[in-house]
Amino acid sequence: MASAAVLALSVSWQVWKLIKSHKNLPGLPPGPGGLPIVGYLPYVRPNFHIQFTQLAQKYGPIYKLWLGKKLCIVISSPSLIREVLRDHDTIFANRDITVTNLIGTYNGNDVGWSRYGPQWRTLRRLFVREMLSANSLDGSINLRRDEVRKYIRNVCSETGRPVNISELAFQINVNLLLSMACGSTIELEERDKVGTEFPLLVERIFEVMGKSNISDYFPILAS
Repeated sequence: MASAAVLALSVSWQVWKLIKSHKNLPGLPPGPGGLPIVGYLPYVRPNFHIQFTQLAQKYGPIYKLWLGKKLCIVISSPSLIREVLRDHDTIFANRDITVTNLIGTYNGNDVGWSRYGPQWRTLRRLFVREMLSANSLDGSINLRRDEVRKYIRNVCSETGRPVNISELAFQINVNLLLSMACGSTIELEERDKVGTEFPLLVERIFEVMGKSNISDYFPILAS
């Protein structure tokens, strides 16, 4: 009985602290209420884009949601989105990285997830210089031309057979990226296997990295 009372008192104390901390945050926009500890999480539906649009009709173009311990600000007005992404882009440049992406990007140390600052600017400069600069693209023009011609010759050699243009374009892009980044390409003999397996692998990676983890909303569980 004593241990149960202590546990109940501890939980009540944590709930009270959570509610008090939410109330002490000044200047927040309005938003729907939620439950202690879990916030609005139990009410989020799979088609949340429709649900959030309905909430915007009730609370306005900017409103707040508590998802567990995470405070989320939702904006749906084009003018507000422009202000956030264009006028104050450096203020809102950092992203709240999920646990899955933290693992998949070596603790958030890639150009997509690094925090805005000197390291991110260095990564971006290297990426643009090595992959997207005019000199880099001009230097790989012969490579791109040879790859396209190689695949065109292969298509012509298969006269009378159906050709999946989408899959072919994907294979060309994979080869170009591999050759520019790693200096290697995929041989034509392996293209069918790559054309079917690699897109599924990429799709699976994006699916896993796009999913949330319970510790994303309750960081204490990740420690």
